[in-house]
Order: sequence, then C-alpha cells, then structure tokens
Amino acid sequence: MSKKGTLPIIIAVFQALSFVLMGVWARMMSESFTTLQQVFWRFVFAAIVAWLVFGRKFSKKVFRELSKKDWFIYAIRAGLNYGVGVLLFTVAVLHTKLSVVSFVSSLPILGLLAWIMFREKYDKNAIPLVALSVIGLALVAGITFTGLSIGLGATAAILSMIGFDVSFLMVRYHNKKLTNFHNTTLMLSFAWIIPLIILLIQHQSFIPHHINNVAIFGLIASVILNITQLYMLNYIFTHLKAYVAGNILLVEGIFAIIIGYLFYSETITIEETVGAAIIILCAVFISRISTKEGNLSKVVD
Repeated sequence: MSKKGTLPIIIAVFQALSFVLMGVWARMMSESFTTLQQVFWRFVFAAIVAWLVFGRKFSKKVFRELSKKDWFIYAIRAGLNYGVGVLLFTVAVLHTKLSVVSFVSSLPILGLLAWIMFREKYDKNAIPLVALSVIGLALVAGITFTGLSIGLGATAAILSMIGFDVSFLMVRYHNKKLTNFHNTTLMLSFAWIIPLIILLIQHQSFIPHHINNVAIFGLIASVILNITQLYMLNYIFTHLKAYVAGNILLVEGIFAIIIGYLFYSETITIEETVGAAIIILCAVFISRISTKEGNLSKVVD
C-alpha cells in the first residue's frame, strides 16, 4: 500500500484517539466549567485560534469566491455537528447508560448515509465485516442486545449520531477552490452560536465561578484538539470511502478502554478484549478490500 493510500487511514486512527482524549480534557474542565460553558468556550477560543493561525490564508479573492450556498453549507454543518450532535449527545448521556450512548453513537452507518446522499458505492465484500464489527462494538461497550431498549436517551443518541455523520459527509459539498484550512476556519466560525443560544435560553452564567489550573489545561488542550479534529475529519471524508472511514473510527472504543485503564484505573474485561480484536481485524480487512478496489483515493475531485 502506498504512502498516499495509508495516510488517510493513519489520520483516521489518530482521529479515533483524539475523540477519546477529548473526554479526558472534558473531565478536567468539569472541575470548573458546566457542560454548556465547556462547549461554548471551547468553540469560541477554537474559532479565534483558527483565525490567528490560518487567517493569513484568506484574501479578498477567497471571500469573493464564497457564494451564499457556501455560507449556507458551513452554517448547516455547524448546526448539525455542534447543535444536533453535541446537544443531543448531552441529552443522551443524561437519560441512559453511557455504554448505550457509546454503542449507538459508534454504529457504522456512514456507508448507508453516503449511499443516500451521494450514491457512493459500497463494496459487498465489506458488508459481513461491518456486521461483525457491530458485534465487536457491542462487546467493547458491554451491550447485551436482549436488554437494549429504545427510550429517550437511546433516541437522542441515534439522532446525535446522524447529526454528526451527516455533517462529516457534507464536507464534500464545500467549494473545491477552497482548502481544508479555509473549511476548518469557516466551520469553527459558526460553532459557538448554538451553545450561546442555549446558554441564553437556560439563563446560565457564561463565566465559571472559579477556574483552576487543571481546568485551564483541559481548555487549552480541547481547543487545540477541536481545531485538529475538524481539520482531520475534513481530510478523512474527502480521501476515504465513508464506510471505510466509519469502520476505522470504531477503534475509538479500543482507545477508550486503554485510556480508561491508564488514566482512571478501569479494568479491562475478556469481552472487551475480544471485541477490540474483532474491531481491529474488521478494520484491517476492510482497508485491504478498499485498497484493492481503489477506494483509498481522493473521494472529492
């Protein structure tokens, strides 16, 4: 496999790790910030830093090339990702078990959504592997299908997952004349709006009563990660088929087990180990199938 073919896969694996690390930084911030304050300030500072770092890549010509449709796409992506995705994820974790939220939010439906939105081809040889990876995911999340019920929490998790996934795929609608630096910066420019509206509706304070050093470190780390995550996601979903990216991102569950063990002394069960092995094997085989079919080339021309 060429370096050009492996780079998107490597970035997808690192992206899965970054998803888990965001949970670590969020826990650190929770010592001073409420959930909404976390989300709001992370996105505000992420937008500011993105403009400071990537602002030099913008010019009058760039803004002239942006149509109303382009601005609409950025606003809709931000709404789906940071409004529907983040907001309903918060509702989900407050109304059902974390294992259920983790399982539902990681279901590999990206391939189906990509087919609906773009008629993206789905390699039939990968279907059994995707199905098997769901079993691995259930083992990692500690889910028993007999006890899985669809209540408010699970419904919110499903809608949250769809919001995130559709936003990921909509990167393909962006103006082809713009770079990933432009897309990342403009997307983050809208990210803080919905958290702001929710804070105002709930009459919550914008500023924490106290901020300790741990929370500050968590804020800085999460701001950096918010920028790099969005940049990587934009890259991943323009260079990989959706079902390939979706299955590779399932290794997030494996990283969660490792981080939980290293940082929080959480135990690792036999079921989690077996599930992790299944996910890894399925991701490897799907990547190989996609390489043979030429699916690791750039998706957006």
